[in-house]
Formats: sequence, C-alpha cells, structure tokens
Amino acid sequence: MHFAISGSHRAFLGVSLPLIVVLSLGLAIGWRWHFKQIENRRAMIAMAAEAEAKRKSQARPVNAQRVQVMTEREPERPSILLADERPQRYEETAATVPMPVDIEALPLLNAESLFREGELCIQKYLDAPTWRDRLLYVYEPDRMRRLMEDFYETQNAVDPLIGAPMDKGRYRINDTEVLIFSYRSPRAQGKLEVALRKNDAGQWVIDWESFVAYSERSFSALKQEKPLRPVLMRGMAKIDDYYNYEFSDSKAYLSLKLESPEGDEAVHAFCRRDSEMGRWLINDLGADAASSLTKGYSLWVAFPKDAQSNRCLNLVQIAAGRWLSVVPRQ
Repeated sequence: MHFAISGSHRAFLGVSLPLIVVLSLGLAIGWRWHFKQIENRRAMIAMAAEAEAKRKSQARPVNAQRVQVMTEREPERPSILLADERPQRYEETAATVPMPVDIEALPLLNAESLFREGELCIQKYLDAPTWRDRLLYVYEPDRMRRLMEDFYETQNAVDPLIGAPMDKGRYRINDTEVLIFSYRSPRAQGKLEVALRKNDAGQWVIDWESFVAYSERSFSALKQEKPLRPVLMRGMAKIDDYYNYEFSDSKAYLSLKLESPEGDEAVHAFCRRDSEMGRWLINDLGADAASSLTKGYSLWVAFPKDAQSNRCLNLVQIAAGRWLSVVPRQ
C-alpha cells in the first residue's frame, strides 16, 4: 500500500511540475507584456503632450483671435477668412495690393436662430452625396459650378475635414452680414473656418471658395506646369529668409513663403522689397522671417520665363489679405 501511494504521488508530481512551470512562464511573459504595454501607452501620452506643447509654443497668430461663443462680449476680429475684395479674375491694370475693408463685429446675443440655420446648412452640405448636390448650399452656385468641377474632377481635391466645433462669429463686412463657424481641423493651423452669407433668397449658404481655400492650380500642378500667366493661389503666407536662383539678392527682393492649406507643400513668391507690395507685406506680416505672422492670403503668382526652379516665382498681385472676400455694395 505504501508503494502504491508513493507511485501515485510520483506520477502526480511528474504531471503537475511541468504544468506549474508552464503556467509560471506564461504568467511571467503575460505580466511582462502587460507592463510593456503600459510603458508604451505612457510613452505615447508623453509624446502627444510634448507635441501639443511644441505646437502651441510655435503657433503664430493666424489673422484671428479666439471668439467666445454666445456671450455678451463682442467677438474680436479679424478672422482668417475675412478679406478685402473678391479675386474673381486677374486684371493687369488692377492695384497690386488690396484696398482696406470695413469689418464690424456684431453682437452674439439673440443670434441663436441665425447660428442654428447656419449649422443646418453646413450639415446638409456635408450630407449631400456629390458636389453637384452640394451646389444647393453654396453661395453663387452658377459661378461655383465651374470652380467645383475643376476642384473635384480636375484637381482631384477633397473638402477639408471638419472636427469638433470651437467658436462662432458674426460680422458685417462691407455692409454684408457673414457668419463664421470655427472647427478643429488636421490642417496645418489646427483650425478650419466655414463662412456663410445670405443668397438672393435670404438663406444662409456656404462661401465655398474660402471653405476649401480654392486655388486655380493645386500646389503640385503649379510647380509642375510653371505657368507664365498669373494664377490665383490661396494658402498660408509668411515672410521667409529663403533666397535662391533668380531671386538670390535678399536686399533687392522680399521672400514670401506660401504653404498649402494642409501644410504639405509650399512655394516661394518674390517681389521687390521697395515696391508697394513689399511695403504692404512688411506692414501686414512683419519685417523679417523671425517676426513674421502667418496669414491666409489670396495671391496672383506666375513663374519667370525659363524659370530655374519650380518653387521660386513672381508675386504679381496680392488679391486679398484673407481667403473670404466681399465686394463692397455700389
């Protein structure tokens, strides 16, 4: 009987000991993986916090002050969308710098119904299945049809992504009332603004050109084609210290870096430093690259003949110091 018990005991130990070893190894590996995941998450959180802090520390003013939503205090201005005149077509005899614009910030009190109507229009626009369906919700749909076809069909571009809502603003620009909704965005400035104005029927509709920051060429097509005739481009502009090729003389030229709204491409537009445009830019942005603001501009640009580079071109006219423009009433 004693031998039977000892034999069964040895058999039990022979089975249980390897099992215990396997379970222990499994637990050790599992806990190690668990703590590794926690360590990775902490590292990712720290990296995200560091990136956010760096973004905030490097962020330059963008033609806009933050507007508090639905308070008695009037919103500060101007917004990155407010502009001086509508850059519909290039005119060689036009002024090289924009005329001043009359912008009045309107009270937000008792404007809830206006904002609800504007938000409903934006939602209907986003829900529309095609760009042709979205024509119902944009300002000047007849004129926008050609631009939207070029933007979506030729340039193969897409609308900017709209994130969480940030602010709302209400303005009178050259006697025209405008609503502006601000959203978080993956764009370079981290902010997207949607401007709405009333159509002939008195309905709030989207100013599509400023919403997508429409340009007559994509930045990649502009650099590839190097057009000699002026092309309208919208982007984020700042004074820069890059001088090269035909524009290597920093004493004679002023360098303006123009980035795409998404921040993934850029060109440099140059004008004479002592010209009307040069003085206007220094007054609006700053004297040099270190002190320059970054603003949304609408510019007419063209490449010099036999251009030596696909990123250095002539600044022909400053169509508007913003992306949205309102023609003064006659």
